[in-house]
Amino acid sequence: MGIRFFRPCTALADVVSRIYTHESGPIEPGDLRWLIVPDGEVKLIFPVRGDIRCTIGETGRLHRTSRLIFSGIRTSPGHLAFPDGVDAIGVIIRPEAAYRLVDVPHDQLTNRTLDAEDVFGAAARRWQEELANLPTMEARVSAIQRVLCTWLARRDRRERAFEWAVRHLARHEGRVRIEALARELGWSRRHLERRFRQRLGVGPKSLAGILRFHAVYKCLRGASGSYGRLIQAHYYDQSHFLKDFRRYTGLTPRSYADEHDYGRLYIPS
Repeated sequence: MGIRFFRPCTALADVVSRIYTHESGPIEPGDLRWLIVPDGEVKLIFPVRGDIRCTIGETGRLHRTSRLIFSGIRTSPGHLAFPDGVDAIGVIIRPEAAYRLVDVPHDQLTNRTLDAEDVFGAAARRWQEELANLPTMEARVSAIQRVLCTWLARRDRRERAFEWAVRHLARHEGRVRIEALARELGWSRRHLERRFRQRLGVGPKSLAGILRFHAVYKCLRGASGSYGRLIQAHYYDQSHFLKDFRRYTGLTPRSYADEHDYGRLYIPS
């Protein structure tokens, strides 16, 4: 198994946080499923080789090789399966910027993975044909960035207040009172909720909960020792953290130790 990271070009720096390639050979029986935990981000994935089965909650979908996948923001845990191994490219889109790429209301994309044609139409078909015919992963990564830059150049639409609000929540790891955030923007709580659901797919309180949990979780996974102070800084007490742990992973901390967490690959602790 191999993973490589690519720095987004300057024009995409405020839209894309990371680009990676994941190359894996055939997976042994019993090692087919990878846990995916809500992380507050949106993704574009291109499986160059191998199918990807994605299950979120009780809903599963098989994505065929060489078909672009759009993954909306998630509030529920899920699993990936690579029955025959996979070579794929992942583009991690910043949550405050996803609306600049997608016209579909984001509350229709939450907890879903879709063929990119369902989101981008015929443009996605042309794009994935081009990617499939390129000779290397490096060439495909360059092509993906070129197309994203072209889309952004054609879309002169920015809601800077919304983008600031999402970045503010992320910067403070979700530890922000939503009423105070609305006042800072000069918006009503209702208007703030509506803009978040339209632009991102979840309300500000839901995003804050995901960000708060993930700030602790990414430090805990695979680590030994006590992180009591870290939990105390983000949660009222440990029982509240354990409740969120089960909510966002579907597991107890003890059973989590036996899982393969896909986030270990593309979101290092």
